[in-house]
Amino acid sequence: MGLGDIEYDHIIAATEEFRRLGRDNFLQTYGFGRARSYELVLDGMRYDSKAIAGVAHGHATGAFLTAGDFSGGAATVARRLRDLGFVVETGETPPNRATLLEHLRKLKVSRGPGSPGPSRHQPLSLLWALSRAADEQPRMTPWPRFRDEVGPLLVEFGLPNAKATPEYPFWHLRGSGLWEVQGIPAELTNAMPKLGILDAYHPQAGFKEEFAGLLLDPVTRLDAIATLCETYLQDVDRQTLFARMGLAGYTTAGGLASLPEDENTGTGDHTRATGPAPRRDTNRSVVVRDVALARKVKELEGDRCQICGTALRHLNRPYSQAAHIRGLGSPHHGPDELRNLLCLCANCHVLFDGLEIYVDPDGLVRGTRDGRAPHPLRRASGHPIDEAHLAYHRNLCHINDHKPAAG
Repeated sequence: MGLGDIEYDHIIAATEEFRRLGRDNFLQTYGFGRARSYELVLDGMRYDSKAIAGVAHGHATGAFLTAGDFSGGAATVARRLRDLGFVVETGETPPNRATLLEHLRKLKVSRGPGSPGPSRHQPLSLLWALSRAADEQPRMTPWPRFRDEVGPLLVEFGLPNAKATPEYPFWHLRGSGLWEVQGIPAELTNAMPKLGILDAYHPQAGFKEEFAGLLLDPVTRLDAIATLCETYLQDVDRQTLFARMGLAGYTTAGGLASLPEDENTGTGDHTRATGPAPRRDTNRSVVVRDVALARKVKELEGDRCQICGTALRHLNRPYSQAAHIRGLGSPHHGPDELRNLLCLCANCHVLFDGLEIYVDPDGLVRGTRDGRAPHPLRRASGHPIDEAHLAYHRNLCHINDHKPAAG
């Protein structure tokens, strides 16, 4: 079932019900909020487009859609309504990246008695929700899953002696303007619902749709992660935090082609082996790279590393590697284009992907953790480099550079 099941008469039936019940009762009855971006305009009245479409779908099929059922978002609803001959206008200006980051910086976090800093419950919960966005999971999460996954994170990364109360961020993040909770009857929302109510009704919570849409952009998502870490989680080890959050992809600029050497994939038998090494069958999805682009960047740079200047030879032939500045695949989703490529030696490639070195806004190569002297990145004429990709890589280096104070 989809929006294609809806026809003109079904929309008209929904608008008539809207007028009969009134906007507030209509939206409350069918579980929708006020439209933020698109409104249906008919006979001088304005209707919340998603709510109308959800109820029209019920008239068409018997299955009434809720706000969380619209995977394509308000823009998809507007397109279907226009296809049916209706007028749809933009209402409130939709939020942008700057609005999202401003909301993240101004969370209404509490401070307990004697607490050394603001509570981490809301920032950690939002970071967990960002990990779901990076993994392309549904934006709304049922309360039992939120409780079971966020609760242990609050224990591990919350302030010392802070209680793990996942019900508080689940509900009170609504005050951030970024978050919504669905599935609690309106008469029970005047105060924070007790645990028994949450357990009984199994509500769902997550980023509001307009902000979830912004977070589909990998650059905006990284900015959101950096904002939360720098504003509220300065004393947390980022490597450990990201690993536990499901954000391990943000601890490297690119994926590792092979398993770590210390991963336990063998038997532990250190006696002398006989015969060839064992093999195992695997199924995996890999990003398809443009080999011609890799050859092009090496040709432009003369197979010389743009960072250290080394010109390697292997089997009596020049050897260099084409390194993506913003990594391909999840979670970075960088483009496979010449402007996103550097020509590096194997050593500098590992350091660059491992976030040990970066290129600053002035084009100087610097160390993330050591005091190495900065030096200019070599750039051959005819080799364009997108500064936005370098900025993305710098942001990754910045959020991974921090180490908590000893003790």
